[in-house]
Amino acid sequence: MDKGDEGWLAAIAMRVRAGMFNANRYAFGAVTLLAILVGLLAGYAAIGFYLGIASILDFSFGVDEATLATGASTLPAWHIIATLVIGGLIVGQILRFITDHQTQGVSTVIESAALHNAKINGKDGLLSALATIISLGAGAPLGREGPVVHLGATLAAFVTRTLKLNPATARTLLGCGVASAVAASFNAPIAGVFFALEVIIGHYALHAFAPIVIAAIAGTLVSRAHMGDFPAFQLTDYTIVSYWEFPAFFLLGIVAALSAIIFMVGMNKADKAQKYFSAIPFWLHPPIAGFFIALIAIAYPEILSVGYEATSNALNGGYSLTILLALLGTKIIATIIAYGGRFGGGVFSPSLFIGSMVGGAFGIIAASAFPALASTPGLYAIVGMGAVASAVLGAPISTMLIVFEITGDYSITIAVMIASAVASTVTSTLFKHSFFYMQLANNGIRLEGGRATYLLKSAKVADHMTRDFYTVQHTQPATKARELLVIQGGGILIVTDETGHMLGTIGFNELPADIFEAETAQGHTVGDYLHQVSLTVKSTDALQIALSRLDTSGDEILPVVSPTKDTIVVGLIRHKDVIQEYNRALLETQGLDGSHQRTN
Repeated sequence: MDKGDEGWLAAIAMRVRAGMFNANRYAFGAVTLLAILVGLLAGYAAIGFYLGIASILDFSFGVDEATLATGASTLPAWHIIATLVIGGLIVGQILRFITDHQTQGVSTVIESAALHNAKINGKDGLLSALATIISLGAGAPLGREGPVVHLGATLAAFVTRTLKLNPATARTLLGCGVASAVAASFNAPIAGVFFALEVIIGHYALHAFAPIVIAAIAGTLVSRAHMGDFPAFQLTDYTIVSYWEFPAFFLLGIVAALSAIIFMVGMNKADKAQKYFSAIPFWLHPPIAGFFIALIAIAYPEILSVGYEATSNALNGGYSLTILLALLGTKIIATIIAYGGRFGGGVFSPSLFIGSMVGGAFGIIAASAFPALASTPGLYAIVGMGAVASAVLGAPISTMLIVFEITGDYSITIAVMIASAVASTVTSTLFKHSFFYMQLANNGIRLEGGRATYLLKSAKVADHMTRDFYTVQHTQPATKARELLVIQGGGILIVTDETGHMLGTIGFNELPADIFEAETAQGHTVGDYLHQVSLTVKSTDALQIALSRLDTSGDEILPVVSPTKDTIVVGLIRHKDVIQEYNRALLETQGLDGSHQRTN
């Protein structure tokens, strides 16, 4: 094939891509095909992730994930220590090649969807996945689901980048990768859909909903074809004994919220504490953390890796109150150490573990206080698991669905809903952030109010003001001001003194209608009609400050002054320009193109 033919084919491909993924319309058929592709890729990635961890667990501990705690309890102490320290050393070397020397997870995907047009660094994504597989295979007490979500998003971003798709389509496919990864990990397609929409995309618009559903189905089919169709936890059947238990579920929600807050406060301190250990090379953080984790695991091997064996035992009522409380405390401490020590992993599995221990312990106490009214501790463990996970992830809808699908038990729906709603409300009131938004806030990014709110808080006035304005001295004739306003087409003029310092503003509203008539104009200067400016903004202020002061003053235009001299005007900020930027960001959060909102 000669160069002419190649150029002809490239031109056709470009035209087809432009027609299928035009920024101003949504081509359902094309995006549906890509949703299937991304769903399959993310589904197989989730399976590969699971099998990779299982292989390393088999090599390092001689057991699989389902029997890790039992198998590790028979191993000598040196074996557990050596496994975690060596695993930490390997992870430390991988961190050398990752941006900021830290593995990435769900918070990175949220930031990408909100601020970076769904772009994710492919190298960082693959290396983060590798570091997490080795971390969990070596026994680091973290979760695999968050990293799988990041890996699914990385693959979606690769497809987007390869096809050069527009940002609106890119964000939809990012959600497809996330939904498929969650669905394949938990055999939970409904939960995968709502997690992607609730946590990553941030809206439920139909044009995003349909492809994400299709991707979640693709990921689920891949998982069921290769891993089987069964819930993550095998449980006995539970039923609520009495409706008098509902106050207990409400109280359990409060206890779960406090547990989640303690867990997140510890994780937050561990995140911030890394800078205090900068004297220690970053690549040594994981093996040092691994040593201390191993000391805990020698006594309580249940805390190792994702901890599903211990979680399952708690959900089936297999632990005493003493063991539940001991595992609760040790898992929180070990997870905090692993996170602060830069091991790769997420927080979903630890949240399930912690929640099941909190719920199980609460159930035992409730049964001892009201034996005739209380259900089995296993039921409370399920409710606690959903409540803590909802509070930590900040995603009550998708978390409740995940709990229902991974347990296969819908008989306690109301109990889980009550506790999860209470836990989420109490946590948002007392702690403000979910875990993912806490991570973003530590990096200076606050997305709780969405992308549009973040724009107002982060964008500077200097980037959105106009520098095209006229000044007029207060001693000049008033007719001069009217002439300049006519030339300018309205708006305001900046009135200055002889040295260029602002004294106020003047517009058509301040001038009498007959200012050009000789009798009115005679002897009047600009200073006779100027408007004293009560509010200004600095060029370094955030757009949010500008919008607030525009609303307070009632003016359509405010002067923008120098950051160092508040009487030197460097530009003007218009109310309509700020609102247009805000509306454009709102449109983009809905997966629509907001570029047409811009004005020259």
